[in-house]
Amino acid sequence: MNLLDELEVSEITKRRLFPEYRFQFSAQQLCFFCKCLSDTKDIRGDVAEIGCEYGHTTIFLNNYLDNLIGEKKRYFALDTFSGFSETDISFEVENRSKTRYFYEGFRENRKEWFMKTMDINKAKRVEVIEADINDFNLQGLGHLSFVLLDVDLYRPTKKALPELYEALSPGGILIVDDCDPSNFCWDGAYQAYIEFTKIAGVTPRIIHQKLGLIRKPASTV
Repeated sequence: MNLLDELEVSEITKRRLFPEYRFQFSAQQLCFFCKCLSDTKDIRGDVAEIGCEYGHTTIFLNNYLDNLIGEKKRYFALDTFSGFSETDISFEVENRSKTRYFYEGFRENRKEWFMKTMDINKAKRVEVIEADINDFNLQGLGHLSFVLLDVDLYRPTKKALPELYEALSPGGILIVDDCDPSNFCWDGAYQAYIEFTKIAGVTPRIIHQKLGLIRKPASTV
């Protein structure tokens, strides 16, 4: 019998006594996001997280923003809330020699669950958008000062990058997650990132193992 079996406590109490690290980012990577938010706090535009899954990082960054700038900026949280699209999965399989089952285990999510998480944590600035970015005009979000793009696969990353860069204000920061060429399952975002930086004339820079950094040059006008 293990320790948890011996403890006569509820499941909720067990989670409080033995909390798990629930973030998909390391503490170092989360701290880097906070630095980016600080560096761009006075730049025109709002914040966007494209691909937010269950909202753990969303809550963390909004808590930081609350203390940094109050309610001055909106925070867009955009996701399909149903995993990867069939079209994006098929593209990985047919064009990038990937295995389908890598990408089919992310469907247990709902927009309503995400919104409840925001409500419980009082993340009032968050505007939740349920959409496939392949069909969504990201420039319609307006001016952006900081963007976290975390959609993993090649096709949605390639589509999103030029639109988000166009929406990014001068001096703004765009981070692309999963830019790790050694990770066979999730190297699509890296390929799209490298292709875009060449087209845009931006020097690629990978921070903390997998974060592709893009900073739009400040206006000289």
